[in-house]
Amino acid sequence: MRILDLNFKGRLIGLVDFDDVNVDQRALEFTDPAIPVFGSHVAVVIPDEGSWLDAVVRINPDVSEVPVDFLVWVVEKAREIVHE
Repeated sequence: MRILDLNFKGRLIGLVDFDDVNVDQRALEFTDPAIPVFGSHVAVVIPDEGSWLDAVVRINPDVSEVPVDFLVWVVEKAREIVHE
């Protein structure tokens, strides 16, 4: 089993990976300690009956902006997790 590296630019990124049975989807929620908003900041959501191609990105509406390099990192990390 490979250890998941959640280090982004020297910051440990929080990750919650769960299956939401209420809406039949898997969500991977990422939290960057550099963004001063409580809770998850970006989520990658995959429908239970869908594949990686059906995944969408959701950004917490309380976050005014997310750096592109962090968003790209989140998507790549989520794809890595989903394809394990």
